[in-house]
Amino acid sequence: MEKKFQRDLRSLEKIFDFIDHFIAKQRIDHAVKDAVYLAVDELFTNMVRYHPKNNNEISLTLKKERNRMIIRLTDRDVEPFDLTKRKDPNIQASLKERSPGGLGIYLTKNIVDDIQYEYRNRTSIITLTKNLGRKNV
Repeated sequence: MEKKFQRDLRSLEKIFDFIDHFIAKQRIDHAVKDAVYLAVDELFTNMVRYHPKNNNEISLTLKKERNRMIIRLTDRDVEPFDLTKRKDPNIQASLKERSPGGLGIYLTKNIVDDIQYEYRNRTSIITLTKNLGRKNV
């Protein structure tokens, strides 16, 4: 299933409805939902915040392959940002020692089982894989 969403944080409610519909239709255990919500929320929010003047919609594709859920976000006419190469924040450091940013991407990396990043023709494609046997967030 694929659907495009306006580049607006108010779209998150519609995105969550789309995810809920997909999970119900595919008979995926609802325990997976929280992890998918968190990951999509983080990535969609970053796409909106870091490209505020871009009017292109953001595409969300959901697929079930065997015992995996594949989540793909596609953002067009943007600069590259490879989150897979982003250095993880030092979560052991005190708040005073930490730099702002990066925690949401860190959490996303830890609640999904795989993240792939592609960039071509000014299009950013982030593909997440969530093993359906792994429900914990």
